[in-house]
Amino acid sequence: MQESIPKESPFTPGRPVPIEYFVARNKEIQRLERAIQQTASGRNENIFIEGERGIGKSSLACFIRYLAEKKYSLVGSHCLLGGVNSLEGMMQVIFQRLLEQVTDKPISDKLKTIFSKHIKGVNLFGMGIDFTNDPSELRMLADNFLPVIRKIYAEIKETRQGLILILDDLNGITKVPEFSHFLKSTVDELAISNEALPLLLVLVGTSEKREDLIKHQPSVARIFDVISLNPMNKDESEDFFKNAFGKKNIAIDDPKTMSAMVDFSGGFPMLMHEIGDAVFWQDTDCLVDYDDAGDGILVAAKNVGKKYLDPQVYRTIGSETYRSILRKMGQFPLGKLQRKLILEKMTETEQKTFDNFLKKMKHLGMICDTEVRGEYAFTNLLYQLYVHLESLTARKH
Repeated sequence: MQESIPKESPFTPGRPVPIEYFVARNKEIQRLERAIQQTASGRNENIFIEGERGIGKSSLACFIRYLAEKKYSLVGSHCLLGGVNSLEGMMQVIFQRLLEQVTDKPISDKLKTIFSKHIKGVNLFGMGIDFTNDPSELRMLADNFLPVIRKIYAEIKETRQGLILILDDLNGITKVPEFSHFLKSTVDELAISNEALPLLLVLVGTSEKREDLIKHQPSVARIFDVISLNPMNKDESEDFFKNAFGKKNIAIDDPKTMSAMVDFSGGFPMLMHEIGDAVFWQDTDCLVDYDDAGDGILVAAKNVGKKYLDPQVYRTIGSETYRSILRKMGQFPLGKLQRKLILEKMTETEQKTFDNFLKKMKHLGMICDTEVRGEYAFTNLLYQLYVHLESLTARKH
């Protein structure tokens, strides 16, 4: 049997989805493609892709850049701004990524000519560009951002229809008021200019990051067409698993097996990839059965817990009282939890701190209220399963 096991998993936990495995999000893609079409016809379009962590924002952004370049002849880059907390730092990332990600040699050569005085060299093995980190040079680029973008377009317009610029992972830069003002002034300047510039600007982040921008500059609210990503529905989730396993000629044996994977992923692509990958390696005969799914889900729960809950929740809450409450919640069957039943399991000290505990868990995105008063739920079953497993381990010790 061992020879029949495919050697390469079609799932990519913790990374954006490869283009060939991207499925669903049809409505969102239609809206984004409309913006691409408008850009290719000579207009400026501005989109904010919004959603919870793990919902597939970056994967959608990757797909949209691919679509814009391959189908509509745009040129662009996908910039991850994690850790960037200044306009100067953002300029370095934007133009370095543009130089690195454009693969068309004639256009790449033109870009290198435009930025020749800012390029300090080539990284090891020629795999990347060393773009200047000189604050004065980067400030000049920030102050002249649109003229620089116009110069790029002037050099490529004979063969390309416009530019797409994706700013992703906005954790630091949205806290900087200057970034909000930069966005507003850039878009306003484009709006009043007599010279069209086909630029599609796509920001990718959580709703909290968009709120940060609006707090610093309320006009930002009107600038962006917001595309909100929600968890995938049942049909989309099933299509995802069928498509991914099908790429490796692996079948799913019955609806019960499929339902287990769909239910525990909760429509979150991040969790779907964790579960899919874990189940993939449990399978030995190219037929995923209920045992494969069950074993894989347990492995996925442990992986997700170690990756996300341990650093983001368990290390954050600190308090042993909070940890004890969480373990007691993990003793209940998977599903919704009743406040009354939870309190019955607690000590008097735990009961007094329970509301503060809930507030903390809601802020961390782990627990939420349901539509029923006095009822709570984990934001996804995989989180609850990990807490359940951690609770069992603690009791054994």
